[in-house]
Amino acid sequence: MPFNRRQFSIALTAAPLAPHIHAKGAYPQRPITLVVPFSAGSVVDQQARLIAQVLSARLGQPFVIDNRVGVAGSIGAEYVARAAPDGYTLLIGTQGTQGTNSAIYKTIRYDPIKDFVAIHGLSGNVNVLVMNPAVKINTVAELVAYGKANPGKLNFGSGGNGTSAHLCLELLQIQTGARFTHVPYKSSSTALVDLISGNLDAMFDFVQTSGPHVRNSKIKALAVTSTSRTPALPQVPTMAEAGFGGVESLSWGGLFAPARTPPAIVQRLSDEATEALKSPQLKAALDAVASFTIDMPHAPFQDYVNREAGKWSEVLRKAGIQPQ
Repeated sequence: MPFNRRQFSIALTAAPLAPHIHAKGAYPQRPITLVVPFSAGSVVDQQARLIAQVLSARLGQPFVIDNRVGVAGSIGAEYVARAAPDGYTLLIGTQGTQGTNSAIYKTIRYDPIKDFVAIHGLSGNVNVLVMNPAVKINTVAELVAYGKANPGKLNFGSGGNGTSAHLCLELLQIQTGARFTHVPYKSSSTALVDLISGNLDAMFDFVQTSGPHVRNSKIKALAVTSTSRTPALPQVPTMAEAGFGGVESLSWGGLFAPARTPPAIVQRLSDEATEALKSPQLKAALDAVASFTIDMPHAPFQDYVNREAGKWSEVLRKAGIQPQ
C-alpha cells in the first residue's frame, strides 16, 4: 500500500494529562524521543508513528520521532544504546538491529542483547516472494528446481545485508540447496523498482509494498513466509502450502530501551503498550497497512528476541556470511 504522508504525518501531541501524571517524580515528565532506524515513510516508520500516537495519549507526553538511518538500522540502534537509561530515548528495534546486524557488519559498536532491554513486542509484517513476470517460473518448486540446476543465475534483490529480505533468501537457500545471487540495495524500494523494470529476477519483500504491484500484475507472487495466508494477498499460498514449510519468517518490530533503564519504567512502558495495542483505532490502522499487532510483554519479548537473534545468526553462519 503506498505511503499516505497525510495520513501518517500525525501530530504526536500529548492528550490532556491524567491526574496521576501530575504526581511529583512520576514518569514521564517530558517528551520521549522514539528513534526509528529506518527512513520516513518506510513500513517500520509507518507503524512506529501509529503506535507512538496511542502511547503519547496514554502517557500524557509527546513522542518525538527521530529517523536515524544507516547500516541496516544500526546507526539508530547505536544511538539509543549510548543514550541515558532514563526512559526518554527509546528504539523501534527489529530482528536486524537486535540480532543479525552484529554478525554482518564489522562496524557495529553495540551488543544487540547486552546493551538493550526489550520492553514490548509491537507489530509484525509478512514477507512475500515476488518475481518479475518475464521470468518463466510460477511456483516455489519451479524456482527451487531452477536454482539447483542453474546456481547463481537468478538475481535476488534486498534492501541490504541483514535485512528481512536477505535473511529470507539465505533461509530459502539453506533449506532447499538452491543457489541464487544476492544483490543488496540501499533500500528495498529501490530493489522493488528494479524488479518491476526487469533488472532483477526476484526478491522477498513486505506485503505492504509489493502487494499493490502484485494486484496490478506488475510482479507475480509465489508464496508468503507466514504460517497462514495473509488477508492482503489471500490468493497467495504460504511457503508450507507450496511445499517448503521450513522457510517461514515474520518480520517484527518492538520497543527497546538502553540497558540499565529502571525496571519500573520498563514495566510501565510495557503495561501501557499492552493497553495501546488493544486500541481498535490502532488495530484498524495496522490492518490498513497489512500489518498486525504482536502483543508480547517485557519478559516473554526479551526471551523471544534472544531466540530470534540465535536463530538468524545461525542462518548467517550456515550461509557462510562473513562480517563486512
